[in-house]
Amino acid sequence: MTIGELIKKPEYLKRVAIKFEGQRITYSVLDSMSDNAAYYLKGIGLRKGDKVAIYMQNCPEYIAWYLGIAKAGMISIPINTFLKDKEIAYILRDSGCITVIISEAMKDCINKVKEEIGHITVIERLVPAKETALEIPTEDDVATIIYTSGTTGFPKGVILTHKNLLSNAEACIKAIDITKDDRIILFLPLFHSFAITVCMITPLMIGARIVLLRSVKPFSKVVKALFLDRVSIFVAVPIVYHILSKKDIPRTLLKLLALRFCVSGAAPLPSEVLQSFEQRFKIPLIEGYGLTEASPVVSVNPLKGLRKPCSVGIPLPGIEVKVVGDDGNELPMGEVGELLVKGPCVMLGYYNRPEETAETIRDGWLSTGDLARIDEDGYICIVDRKKDLIITDGMNIYPREIEELLLKNVAVSEAAVVGIKGVAGTEYPKAYIVLKEEAKASEKEIKDFCRESLAPYKVPRQIEFVKELPKGPTGKILKRVLRCR
Repeated sequence: MTIGELIKKPEYLKRVAIKFEGQRITYSVLDSMSDNAAYYLKGIGLRKGDKVAIYMQNCPEYIAWYLGIAKAGMISIPINTFLKDKEIAYILRDSGCITVIISEAMKDCINKVKEEIGHITVIERLVPAKETALEIPTEDDVATIIYTSGTTGFPKGVILTHKNLLSNAEACIKAIDITKDDRIILFLPLFHSFAITVCMITPLMIGARIVLLRSVKPFSKVVKALFLDRVSIFVAVPIVYHILSKKDIPRTLLKLLALRFCVSGAAPLPSEVLQSFEQRFKIPLIEGYGLTEASPVVSVNPLKGLRKPCSVGIPLPGIEVKVVGDDGNELPMGEVGELLVKGPCVMLGYYNRPEETAETIRDGWLSTGDLARIDEDGYICIVDRKKDLIITDGMNIYPREIEELLLKNVAVSEAAVVGIKGVAGTEYPKAYIVLKEEAKASEKEIKDFCRESLAPYKVPRQIEFVKELPKGPTGKILKRVLRCR
């Protein structure tokens, strides 16, 4: 099977695929919409293997375009809608993509991108197109390239095939027992791998209904959808569960919820949030773990059976995991080392980065960069990260990108960025800055400087000016010392 074939099952056609702002879109209509998207792209001269970026807010057309790109054998590149024009321009240059599908709200930013890189074809709406023969992909063809931040400070394109994504969705269905009668809420941004696989591909594979929202804001709409749309599976990041656990919802209303269970991913779930949420809602909240390079879900606490707090559960069906030491050898049960993953969900590699691909995938095993231990029951506990990754509300931030920008400021001599803990287990970037001799700068000036080039969630929440940064014998900045301040 390929992604475009997901919605073509005869038994699905009359079922509602998407509920969005009062609209009910059946599988049959969604199939026609995505067929039309494929014909349109073919009609403007694109061919199998060409890349098409999607720079849109959540809407039914996003899903139709995604499926249509897959049907035409083309490669989708979801663009983070929080990025600035220079960040988007980098992704388009790196991928060689010159076709971008946008929402109305993205016009101003995409015009700046055009000024930055020159010619790109911008598609603003889905219009009727003449039916044409399509070049049908195979399961081993590339379906999407999702850009994720890298340790070099520049995003890397994660290459995922149809098989990668569909095998992961199928494993999710088996692991948490999703059925065609479920209604899954989707308010996480569709450029995120977690939303693509868990909230879009997985329900479409089983014939379930997607309750689609433009975003998590206003949060009142999320709460309203829970009740009015009879949502049975709620998927979110930890900060959302923190908010819900504090929200004043009468007990009489809570009894009206149709929720079977909730899923937390994209960032660590603090045990106090888990306990507080379950105590208030009386609904299982299961935590999972994944990374874009694994399509993305690796493990989840089982819905039926033992769920262990502070654990990210057991591997999905068909996925193997192990923990290794610095020498690459597997460690005994219970010892902490780097978590490695193997299975049909593991990416082909990083786009145009053969050396980094070779470092990350060895003998089929994906190095996650996360430190973990595996207990006697096979449950995984993530202990820490080998890399300096900061996760803010499910969004990945690599400090070096911010540091390199800060060093371009005329007043800055040295800079180091680390993650500081916020509510519900999320993190925020904090910058430590050494100013040049006789130079002056305020916290506001530094933040304003960052806002010009960075997505809002990457801008340091705190700026601390220091006389010097702690360093080791080789001159390397000791970030572990900064984290302990």
